[in-house]
Amino acid sequence: MRSINVAMINDISLQVVADEREQLVAVKPVCEILGVDFSAQRAKLKEHPLYGSTMVLSTTVGGDGKEREMVCIPLRYFPSWLFSINPNNVKEEIRDKLLEYQIKCNDVLYNYFFRRAEFAQKKEVAVAKAKEEYEEKTELVRIAKSEQKLAETNFNKVLAMTYEDYMAEQQQLTIPGFE
Repeated sequence: MRSINVAMINDISLQVVADEREQLVAVKPVCEILGVDFSAQRAKLKEHPLYGSTMVLSTTVGGDGKEREMVCIPLRYFPSWLFSINPNNVKEEIRDKLLEYQIKCNDVLYNYFFRRAEFAQKKEVAVAKAKEEYEEKTELVRIAKSEQKLAETNFNKVLAMTYEDYMAEQQQLTIPGFE
């Protein structure tokens, strides 16, 4: 495993321990950054069905450069753990940043779960409207083609007319009311 410093917050190194399977975040340094009690957070994580089943002890390199075994959680669960921490319980200088982070988490979750449904509904309406318009235009094209065929027939008839046809037509007796 190797430790990667992913951030420095208030002069405390935020470490991610990486191996070929997973990236892990050491819990204690994050608690120090936030100013929350590590023992309370560890107990909270341990009793939670998700976090408790994924917590591990892993060797990490501390801010002082020494290797230590630390309680870690998978990086993929780190955002939801931070999301669960009450901003009123953290250091005052961190509070606004944590709250801003939690608002962003809310936005991401809202967009993922609810905006997709909104998009699907709007798309369904747009598809129905576009289909109706397409069918109307298709019908207009069908009618236009039919009218074009009649005009073509009439055009060909006029084009093919000879002087003899014209004269024969002129000699036709037309009785009003019998045309």
